[in-house]
Amino acid sequence: MLIVYSLYQGVELALEQVWPKADRRFCYRHLSRNFKKLFPGPMMHVLFWRACNASSAFTFRKAMEKLQKVGGDYVMCWFADLGEQFKWSKHAFDPNVCNDSNTSNFVESFNSTLGVNRCRPILTLLEGIRRVCMVRIATRMENARSWKDEDITPKIVNLVKEIGKATSKCRAFKSSPGEYEIHEGRSQFPLSLNKKICSCGAWHLTGVPCRHAIRACIDAKLDPHDFVSSWYSLKTYKQAYSVCINPIPDTQQWPADESDTIIMPPKMNRGIGRPSRNRKREEGEEQPGKRSKTVKCSKCGCFGHNKTTCMGGLTGKELKSNEPVVIKNPRVRDQSNATKAAKAAKKSEEVGYQSAASAKQAKGQKGRPSAEQATVLTASQLPSQPVPMSQ
Repeated sequence: MLIVYSLYQGVELALEQVWPKADRRFCYRHLSRNFKKLFPGPMMHVLFWRACNASSAFTFRKAMEKLQKVGGDYVMCWFADLGEQFKWSKHAFDPNVCNDSNTSNFVESFNSTLGVNRCRPILTLLEGIRRVCMVRIATRMENARSWKDEDITPKIVNLVKEIGKATSKCRAFKSSPGEYEIHEGRSQFPLSLNKKICSCGAWHLTGVPCRHAIRACIDAKLDPHDFVSSWYSLKTYKQAYSVCINPIPDTQQWPADESDTIIMPPKMNRGIGRPSRNRKREEGEEQPGKRSKTVKCSKCGCFGHNKTTCMGGLTGKELKSNEPVVIKNPRVRDQSNATKAAKAAKKSEEVGYQSAASAKQAKGQKGRPSAEQATVLTASQLPSQPVPMSQ
């Protein structure tokens, strides 16, 4: 039994009392959130995940040495307070479990499957969980009837195919039948097909052959599916879903309890306001109900609207907002076509204004004589003899 949970002292004490022999692990995502508060920075975040995801003792030791060099002894004390390494580092996980899960994402997926039953009373919640599990077990058992017991599950078949794509960078050197030395870049990994062990640690940790093991199988002309753990065989899968959950009637038809034991609900203090049904989001996590990206119309391919409000493309306002803007920099000479066209239009306007002004001036001077002509006309109009003044 495997339990992945957040780091809470009350939960840890309860699990030790209820399931003392169960394999317990901490959720790395919650650990990283606590780690980031004390040791901020992208470098410390990368080294933290490198130490937690280390599948071999060598990679774990190199990551911890780098953490100590960057963060000091205080970082080592923080990791020491977490407890045993099998709770928070992959290289120390139990290989018999064949599971490398280190987050509680599957728990959140199960909570979202429950839907509205999460906020209902305990009996209604348990009935909802029973009903979901009953339908899921029956569906998977029915789907597995047409599968052959000699094969492995389809999901693992696709996983082996994806891992096999990364074998192009690996080279296999045979030492003895079933024993190989795999070179990948500057690293080399001893591998044994007989013991199903690779020095990278990923094979015995998950039970699925790693890329080094698949490269050795290709060199030995063997089927990688034969080296997958029996946990992923169809026989084990059918055995796990062979027991179904029987349907039961509603609560009114349940038999009466003869012990007359009444279990009272626990005392609780009701908070102010309506109780929240949504999960509390972490810092930096996307909030539900908000669009995280621009809406794109599936009809015309434009952004800003959907196919329901589509009018055959962008509107006039959207087209105007999408027009290119010419930014003039006095220090940089812009030789773009838009700038040249703007300069030519401005120059033509100046030439047209000057020609209009000169034409107007010429038209005004045509209707009146000049100063010299006015002087000549005045002198010619003077009488030859002076006019005597009247007595």
